Amino acid sequence: MEVLRALPAAFGTDADAQLLRAVLLTNSGELAEAENVCRRLLESDELNAGAHYLLALCREQAGDSRAAVDHNQAAAYLDPGFAMPHVHLGLVARRAGDLETARRELEQAWVLLSREDAARILLFGGGFSRHALAELCRAELAACGGVS
Repeated sequence: MEVLRALPAAFGTDADAQLLRAVLLTNSGELAEAENVCRRLLESDELNAGAHYLLALCREQAGDSRAAVDHNQAAAYLDPGFAMPHVHLGLVARRAGDLETARRELEQAWVLLSREDAARILLFGGGFSRHALAELCRAELAACGGVS
C-alpha cells in the first residue's frame, strides 16, 4: 500500500493502480474503503470485471449475498475466462444449499483455473495458488455430490 501511496499523482486515477489498491484493501479487511474504490472504478469503467468481483467479496462479508451473487455474475459475464467469480459463486451457492448451482459453478471454475492467467490468480486468488484453488474446487464439488 505504501508503494501505491508513493506513486506520482497521475497514477491516482489509473485504473490498474486503483484495482490493485482495491485488492490490497479487500485483503487487509478494509472493506468499506475497498468498496468505495471499486465503485469509483465502475463509474469510469462499468465493464471492469475485477472491480465487480471485489465488490462481490465485500458485499458477501457485509452479509449481502444477493449483491455478492449479482456482482460475481457481472464479473463472469464481462470476462468469461475469469475463474474466481465462478469459484465464489459456487461457494456461496453451496452455503445456501443450492447444490445444483454450486456444482455448475465449481465445475466451471475448475476448468477455467487451468487456463487462468497466473498474474490474475496472484491478484485475485487471495494468496492461494492455482493448484490450491483447483483442489478447493475439487473438494467442494465432492462435498456437494459432484466430481471427486
